[in-house]
Amino acid sequence: MLSSSFLSAAFGKFDEGREMAKAVQLLLDKPGMQHKKSFGLFILECFIYHWTSPLQGTLAPLLEGYQAGLETGDVERAGLNLVARSSTLWYSGRNLEGLQVELQTYINVLAQLNLESSRMDVLAYLLAVKKLRGTYNAEEDDDFEAILQVAADTGNKSLRVFAMTLQLELLVFDNEWKSATSLLLEVTPEDLASAVGMFIVVRFTFMDALVSLKKAQLTTTTWLEKRKWKRRGVKSLKTLQGWAKKGNPNVVHSIHLVTAELAVLKHNKTEAEKNFKSVTTIAAKNGFLQDKALAHQLAGQYFTSQGDQYWANYHKECSQKAFLDWGATTKVEEANMRHND
Repeated sequence: MLSSSFLSAAFGKFDEGREMAKAVQLLLDKPGMQHKKSFGLFILECFIYHWTSPLQGTLAPLLEGYQAGLETGDVERAGLNLVARSSTLWYSGRNLEGLQVELQTYINVLAQLNLESSRMDVLAYLLAVKKLRGTYNAEEDDDFEAILQVAADTGNKSLRVFAMTLQLELLVFDNEWKSATSLLLEVTPEDLASAVGMFIVVRFTFMDALVSLKKAQLTTTTWLEKRKWKRRGVKSLKTLQGWAKKGNPNVVHSIHLVTAELAVLKHNKTEAEKNFKSVTTIAAKNGFLQDKALAHQLAGQYFTSQGDQYWANYHKECSQKAFLDWGATTKVEEANMRHND
């Protein structure tokens, strides 16, 4: 039944997967099922529930899955729950200062349990946090290149997806669209297949849509090149919209941001401004601080291009405040340095 729930959710049958998952949940709560609880909660929260429930709701059950694994001696599944919780903490917009402490604790625990694969997964998220907070030390800390080399050496494709999607996000936050485009092309369908059903695939689809439309906006070569990237962006947008229609609440703000950038590409001022307003409101309401910051940042750039300095300055200030609230101090400091230059 657990595998059926996973397959239903992974292939877009969210209602069917959720109903099966509820039955599994009832079984796991029965006496004598403690030995299966760690694996069961990992599957339910990492692959099924996030498709139809707020992402933040998976945090407590994943911690419970970790604790159940330790109690029953299923340390491997306990580690998987920590990896899934680390990913959710990052994507749900948890403050980076507290997140760094928590991720470092997980890494220490996983090292003690000799779960090297899980430790590397969490390390990728810790690295992203450190880079945004300015606590990364090039002499002491591994970089993404080292993590990707481990993924290649061990054949760990899910680690590769984690690391590359995180890199993609950091490039998007920094508006490094050329580098983001190059990185986007390195991620293969086989890479994504290794993470099928996980939220990381949802996030990658969002990044794919955003980067593709930005590439289309910035392309100055041929009409065919611009059209190619526009079609790729629209395809990913339609995927996000399909998930939203099936009840996924975690993609609604992403859809508005991508729709805003599509409107910018089409020179549709009314549609762009309406969606920029919507995404900042929805992202803030649902706790996605990083996406609120990103939306204000892109909105500010849009209004600058329109010669509307009042709204450009407003969105810039809102973006910096949101990035600071998230804990991305280095991001704000670098932006201020560029402005002063």
